[in-house]
Amino acid sequence: MSSTPEEPAPLPPPPENLVFQTNRLDQFEETFEDQMRGAMKGAPWIGVSLVLHLLAIWILMQFDFSTPLPQPEQAIQASLQPEDTEVLEPPEEIPPPPEEPKEEIEEQTDDPVVSDDNAEVENVSEVESDSRSPVDAPFEGRGTNDVIGVGGGAGGFGGGKYGRRGGSKGGGRASQKAVELGLEWLKNHQNPEGYWDCDGFQAQCKTNQCDGKGQALNDVGCTGLALLAFLGAGNTMTTGRYKKVVQSGLKYLQSVQDPDDGCVGAKSGQHFMYGHALATLAMIEGYYLSRQPILKQPAQNALNFIGRSRNPYKAWRYAFPPDGDNDVSVTGWMLFALFAAKDAGLQSDDAAIKDGMAYIEEMTDPSNFRTGYHEKGSLSAREPDDMDKWPADQAEAMTAVATMLRAFNHEEPDSPAVKGANTLIMAKLPKWDEAAGSIDYYYWYYGSYAMFQIGGKSWDNWSRSMETTVVSHQRTSGDETGSWDPQVDPWGDNGGRVYSTAINTLCLEVYYRYDKIMGAR
Repeated sequence: MSSTPEEPAPLPPPPENLVFQTNRLDQFEETFEDQMRGAMKGAPWIGVSLVLHLLAIWILMQFDFSTPLPQPEQAIQASLQPEDTEVLEPPEEIPPPPEEPKEEIEEQTDDPVVSDDNAEVENVSEVESDSRSPVDAPFEGRGTNDVIGVGGGAGGFGGGKYGRRGGSKGGGRASQKAVELGLEWLKNHQNPEGYWDCDGFQAQCKTNQCDGKGQALNDVGCTGLALLAFLGAGNTMTTGRYKKVVQSGLKYLQSVQDPDDGCVGAKSGQHFMYGHALATLAMIEGYYLSRQPILKQPAQNALNFIGRSRNPYKAWRYAFPPDGDNDVSVTGWMLFALFAAKDAGLQSDDAAIKDGMAYIEEMTDPSNFRTGYHEKGSLSAREPDDMDKWPADQAEAMTAVATMLRAFNHEEPDSPAVKGANTLIMAKLPKWDEAAGSIDYYYWYYGSYAMFQIGGKSWDNWSRSMETTVVSHQRTSGDETGSWDPQVDPWGDNGGRVYSTAINTLCLEVYYRYDKIMGAR
């Protein structure tokens, strides 16, 4: 059944504010004007936009683009490529400032450079410019580890106290204060002529007469050793609190150098070669740190004498001209000087280094890796009349010398020789026992630098024993304040209080003088 649909009711007219209310465009018709009027009412922003565009078009039509714009006289080119900039290394950790010293000691700041650095330097030519920063020297830092050295001179080269080298890695306030007191004692007992008088230093005493005379024949060597302590703490000929001390000491060494063969000091006595080696090291580091041209040729002349005093294809001992005799102790100091010369840019004898290191290996016992004094694997040297008081088996000084040399020669820390030396040295930790004859400043000095190279728990154990032993026995009263007694040491009679104070000060400077090279490749 079908039905006819009804007609739909007519739609109401659309509201005035709407344009469309349906999708069916055929339900009503509008003119363009009506549509625009509705759109403007429903969306006023469209009208605003239209007016703005029409206004912009009208403004552009007012310009005459047929006439070219005037060009600047000189074109300026811009580049988006950044200029080469220096890549800055991250800053090193700054160690804490040192503890304030006692009132009688001049105030020490964290920076060894003092305000009068521009003061006139006696008998020294203008500082030679050098673009290489000392702390970038390859001898000091060949890798991420932290170099040993002889003491100020053997290879520290760069930085200084609280500024570089192991400053933030050890050495507490007590150790730093001990160094400051040691340097102050040495400064107060320097002879006005610039040297340290081993048997006459008491002439400089102010409150009482210090004891502990040494032998006059060792003045040159102890002067070099004392200078190394000042240089190692950041003092040079032109900078630092003690720059006048350094100037005077280096001037003295030059004054006693043989102008013909370069030997520093007289060729007298059995041990003058020690003195020459230590003086050479002081000259090398003095030149390296200050770059004073006046020091370069004397240092090179001293190095040339080392070359002439070596036994052919071998090493060194006491005689000049060489007589074929060798020992590890003298050889150690000579090799240090040669390694240091390479880093300072001086001429060094590579053949002498090669032959000298071969001699060190020859003197090392492969069964336990003890290095002997002048026989394979023998114990440390002692004077015959000192054997009862200071037994030779209380120290491994020559083993420590060999370990330091191996570090300079970039031997790996896990080599059999280094591991064997570590075992021997760890069995002879620093100990202050006069009755047992365990006090040996020479061994403690070499042992400190050797174990610092080995590092790890071995260094931790050594450094604790060394600091406790050395710092706690520094003199703290009278004119001896800052010094160490020489009578308790097997070599104290030779260098006296000057020697004992200089070498123990150097021993404590291990923390902030040298970075490690062993294992840094």
